[in-house]
Amino acid sequence: MAQQGTPRTRAPLGELPIGTGHATVSVTSPPPTQTAATPQRSVLGPRPIHSPSANIPDSILTPTLSPEEMVIRQRGRRRRTVIWSPDHADRAMFPSPMKTPTKNVSTMMLRSSPRKRSLMQEFSDVPPSTSGGGYSSPSKRVPQSSSRMWMGDFLPSTSTKKVRLEETAMNRVNEDIPLDIILKGYSREQLIGIIGSMVAKNGQLEGAVRRELPLPDITPLDAELGRIRKNIFGCVPNQKFFSRTDGHGFLRAATHLATFKQTVHGQAQNLYASRHWDALLDYVLMAWTHVRETPVYDNAKHNATRRYCFKLLAHHASSALKHGAVGLGTERIARFQQKLPCMVADWEEIGECSKCIDYIMKGS
Repeated sequence: MAQQGTPRTRAPLGELPIGTGHATVSVTSPPPTQTAATPQRSVLGPRPIHSPSANIPDSILTPTLSPEEMVIRQRGRRRRTVIWSPDHADRAMFPSPMKTPTKNVSTMMLRSSPRKRSLMQEFSDVPPSTSGGGYSSPSKRVPQSSSRMWMGDFLPSTSTKKVRLEETAMNRVNEDIPLDIILKGYSREQLIGIIGSMVAKNGQLEGAVRRELPLPDITPLDAELGRIRKNIFGCVPNQKFFSRTDGHGFLRAATHLATFKQTVHGQAQNLYASRHWDALLDYVLMAWTHVRETPVYDNAKHNATRRYCFKLLAHHASSALKHGAVGLGTERIARFQQKLPCMVADWEEIGECSKCIDYIMKGS
């Protein structure tokens, strides 16, 4: 309660009328000499006493804006972003404030080299020649050879000619290196071309070369097949719980089996194409042993490489006997006939070679 004798700071509150329509709360105005503590306000809507909104303060119904909201509202409407795509239709509506400056295109045309232009600029202050035949223009006194030299420094078309080196083999004139060592660096095609060109120039040289031709050496071929066969067995560990003939062992050796098949085919085809029938028959006996020692797998489909090699060697053996005939020599034919029964046990089709052997023996 206010103390007696103290003036009131605000007017007493009046009753709030209850009604269906809009109502206002009338507050008695303070005397003119006093300042009201609370301003007058109008009621926004009907405020029945039993309504829960009657007890809500005005600060909640009309909240004040926060500083962040004020900044957001002061920004204004959103603008579309600058589109950097070329010649867009909407780009003209919102032009970008940043513009690439245009380049100043020079109209000066360069017709000579920089060195020549600098030289001409130095003599530009010299007065021109008089009609009495005094002095000529200094620019014309420049020797033609020197001007060509200056132009050649910058123009590739007028560059000086370089000494062309003829590509020749170094060992043609170097007699310190033996000939057999030099020939090892050439490929088979190069050696064939060298011998062919020499024989074509000298007819008697061909007979001498033919008499010196040896039997093709199949020892390197034997070593290569042996190395590949070791890889076939080496890819599967020789342990108790691993088998070399099951499907897992075949998958491990599939790559080496394919290499073995290609090697046999290439070596035999090379001897067949060169018509070395005696070396081809010896190769069949040698390669047959390697094919026989390849693993025999449990699944018949996995033995396709083994069957292909046997069939290929049988075909080449028959071809060597038919084309070579007596020229193979009785000793080589007898050696092949002796090993033929064991070969028939591996592949039956090679048994047809016995007919060719009998025909050759009767004819001899």
